[in-house]
Order: sequence, then structure tokens, then C-alpha cells
Amino acid sequence: MRINAILEGELLKRIDRAAGEMGKSRSFFIREASERYLAAYEEQKREEERRRKFEAAANVQDELREKGGAWDGVAEIRKAREER
Repeated sequence: MRINAILEGELLKRIDRAAGEMGKSRSFFIREASERYLAAYEEQKREEERRRKFEAAANVQDELREKGGAWDGVAEIRKAREER
């Protein structure tokens, strides 16, 4: 698929210079740069989602800890083991 894009003159010169140094076409350079940018963007989104889920899980644990009050889970486990 073809597109038209408007790029600042200096940016286009930099792209052409880098593409030439790499022995690649302008189109290849722009396509590869776009793919790398999108990969980084998608990774950032995944990382933000992972952090959001971690934060939500930590909040649930905090809420459960508050509801449990001074309840000692380790003591309850020991008590259950002793009753066997």
C-alpha cells in the first residue's frame, strides 16, 4: 500500500543520509523505523498493563489484610496441623 507523507526538509535529509549509509532505500528505512517504533510502543503498553494488574493485586491484598485484622494465618495453620 502506498501513502503520501509530509516530512520536514531537515528530517528527510537525515533519513536519506542514514538510509544511504545503510545501503537501504528511503521507503525501507521509514518502514523499518516505523516497525521498531511500534514494537517499542506495544512493549510499553504491555508493561503499563502489567504494572496496572500488579497494582490491582497489591490493592486486593491490602484490602484482605485490613479485613483480616490481627488474624494470624501462620498460627491457624499450626493449630490445624496439631489437631491432626
